[in-house]
Amino acid sequence: MLCIAHAFPSLAVAYLLPSDPWSLPIKTGAYVLMSIAVNYLMAARALSFVSRTSFWATLEQNVGGLSTLTSTVILNFSGGILYLVLAETPDNVGYLMAPALFGFILAVRGNVADAQRQTELKDQTLELAAQALDARDRYTESHSIRVAELSGRLGEHLELGDRECDLLRTAGSLHDLGKIGVRDDILNKPGPLTDEEWEVMRKHPDIGADMIAQHSALTAVAPLVRHHHERWDGSGYPAGLKGDVIPFGARILSVADSFDTITGTRLYRRSLMTPLEGVEDISRRASHWYDPNVVDALRALHGMEPLPLSDRPQVPRRITAWNVLRSNPGFARLLAAIGISGLGDPLTQVAALVSIYVATGGKTLAVAAAFIAQAAATILMGGALGGIADRFARKRLVVYLELARAALLVATPFVVASSIWMLVPVLFVLAAINSVVAPAKQAAVPTLVAPGQVGKANSMVTATMTACGALGFGLAGATLALAQQFTIPHPTTVLFITDAVTFAVAALLVARIPFLGGGTTTTRVTGAWRRTWALDAVRSHLTVGAMAAFLLAMSFPALLALAYRIEPQAGGPTYSVLELVLSAGLFIGSLVVGRSQAIGSMRTAGVGLLVTGLFSLAMTLTNEVYFVAAALFIASLGNAIYWVANQTALVEAADASNRGSVMATRFGLVQTASIAGAAVGGFVTQAYGPQNGPLVAYGVLAIGLILLGMFALAAGRQTINPLHGLPYEEAMLRPAEVGSPAE
Repeated sequence: MLCIAHAFPSLAVAYLLPSDPWSLPIKTGAYVLMSIAVNYLMAARALSFVSRTSFWATLEQNVGGLSTLTSTVILNFSGGILYLVLAETPDNVGYLMAPALFGFILAVRGNVADAQRQTELKDQTLELAAQALDARDRYTESHSIRVAELSGRLGEHLELGDRECDLLRTAGSLHDLGKIGVRDDILNKPGPLTDEEWEVMRKHPDIGADMIAQHSALTAVAPLVRHHHERWDGSGYPAGLKGDVIPFGARILSVADSFDTITGTRLYRRSLMTPLEGVEDISRRASHWYDPNVVDALRALHGMEPLPLSDRPQVPRRITAWNVLRSNPGFARLLAAIGISGLGDPLTQVAALVSIYVATGGKTLAVAAAFIAQAAATILMGGALGGIADRFARKRLVVYLELARAALLVATPFVVASSIWMLVPVLFVLAAINSVVAPAKQAAVPTLVAPGQVGKANSMVTATMTACGALGFGLAGATLALAQQFTIPHPTTVLFITDAVTFAVAALLVARIPFLGGGTTTTRVTGAWRRTWALDAVRSHLTVGAMAAFLLAMSFPALLALAYRIEPQAGGPTYSVLELVLSAGLFIGSLVVGRSQAIGSMRTAGVGLLVTGLFSLAMTLTNEVYFVAAALFIASLGNAIYWVANQTALVEAADASNRGSVMATRFGLVQTASIAGAAVGGFVTQAYGPQNGPLVAYGVLAIGLILLGMFALAAGRQTINPLHGLPYEEAMLRPAEVGSPAE
């Protein structure tokens, strides 16, 4: 571990970065980032494998502590200082100073020990508070401690993650805190309470939650305590919340509290229920008083089968990539197919454009004709025949079209032997097929995963496409370079055939998926744009998507001009580096947005657009290539966040009968807007000259994205549940219904 986490980053920064003295801070920063990343990723992977826990949950749990992370950063940063201390000097005084660096180790050790002491202090304080609360109610000895433990076990069974389970244990320890405000004669009354006494008792959740909410570290606990006496059917108190509106943690507390109550000792209920009798008693009230998923978790902890329910709500658990793939094998196959075909797409693109460019003697007009043919096919198919993905069964449609693409690519070398211009209709047909296959695959995602996993699945699709696309371009370039070095004849033919193989493999993978949706015989093939625009829920997302595509596409010609403005003598290599940075940002951004609790929302899209706009504007402030690359990287993070959010929102707004039409419409609109944006960006870049043109283009698109992001943020504002992102809706203001309380 130490060798990999420290030696390799050291070698990387020593040999890959400049050796000038001013580069030492950059080297040190790069070394720190690489060392920490490798260290934490390897440790989390090993620990999650041994403990059979989620990799991301394990990583988040350990990296989440700011004091521990800060200590690690300090320790790694000392490497740069150590280099200076031990650098060759006339008197070698650095060797005398080196032992002082042990102070860093002592600081790290002290910080880690302090963090451990604080954690232990918090746990013991909560346990003491629970014991103090239970001591006041002489009939419920250790009740809060047992509720806390059972709540944590239920959360673990529901795969909520370590942080959520710790939050549940804290809420369980404090769930009866409000009983401090209840008189002793009511709290310790041996018999049933009167209506007036119940009114007093019903206030204890609000009293406790209000006390807890005053402390910033416990803010997330307050809603759980406030609503742990709500009922699934809305008959609970204090607010009478119903169903999914009740915070999920409060639903878990409700089951844990009730179970310990009916199986524990009470003076006014001398006959005790056994644990199994208590589980059965709670099971009879599933879908009435309690969330059936939480009841099933309680049953599982006692070795009992789940309830036979047909209409079951979704569990708002933390969604990880591994969970999505493990629980949805059909989606895993679709993702593999998307990745393999995405790897092959750049091969054909490079092979076709290189063939046309070489055969026509370097005429860029011929290359432009190839791009125009692809754009025309996409717009035509999306606008005129966008309903194909809904009208026909998507599985059969995708398999046949993928095989058709493979066959066409195998035949392409023979077709173009007569005339290189035959590549133009070939590219037209390939683009037309892709404009059907791509929306069909996107529309199939909600069919293959649970509703709460759609956003995560879309982020995985985008990340896979970005990574495989970048790898495909690298593979194409390497193939052409090797062919030139070893004088391999017809290297473009190798690229065409390889791409054909990827499409054939993708077709075989899709063929193993049971169902992809589609097959709505009442859906017309034509009129997809009109049907999509008629859906109120998708109009705003389509508008934002089209406008964003127009603005973002202005960067296509501007980025190349900006590279030559920064490095006039090395514009080509600089442009390649910037494109690599852009791809890396898109990939990482796709992973980042997958961690969001509200991926398919206008607010998430707005955040992405705002980040992209602000850092696109920052790219115009300097000519330093490192600064521009850093700003471009962050801007591309925002671009990926917007893209996944917008696509997820449209998928979730559509239904099974029109999802293909909606995605085809988005595909066509985005392509059309991108063509227009690239044209405007090229005109602006050309009109203002090589020095000012790229700055003006990036300035225009940046301001446009900032305004569009602000609009999206304002349009997507809503009240969010602190625990799992579910809207409180207006039920928070609704008074509790009259009825006997749930105890």
